[in-house]
Amino acid sequence: MPERLRDGLDTFADEHGYTGRSEVIREACQSLLEEYQETDYEDRRVLATVTAVFGYDEPEIERRMMDIRHEFEVSVRSNSHNCLEKNAGCVETFVIEAKYNVVLEFIATVRGVDESVSVEYTAVPVNVMNVEAGEPFEKSAE
Repeated sequence: MPERLRDGLDTFADEHGYTGRSEVIREACQSLLEEYQETDYEDRRVLATVTAVFGYDEPEIERRMMDIRHEFEVSVRSNSHNCLEKNAGCVETFVIEAKYNVVLEFIATVRGVDESVSVEYTAVPVNVMNVEAGEPFEKSAE
């Protein structure tokens, strides 16, 4: 574990009343595992917005983001790259439409690009109106 991450964990633990970095790591691991456990979205198509924030002028990270876009091109509906003011960092935003397990795989791939990449996402089930019947139905897989 890089020294910068250890120091950050220690500071976080002190500022938030944890007994130490082990407690912070345990809670973070539990949260990550819960995130990937079965949910109501399992086996459903979802629309997800995935936001990755990383340092400014990081050409390797930017290249990997483009590679990921191509790797998941069937599911990527939109992608944008924006630089924050005063070179404070970059934001890569993806809109993904796919089965939930594919979305989780996408998120894991983005998180794996570099330890400095911060990733957040939201996901909602995709329902499409059955125009003829006037009723919602679940969109079928591609």
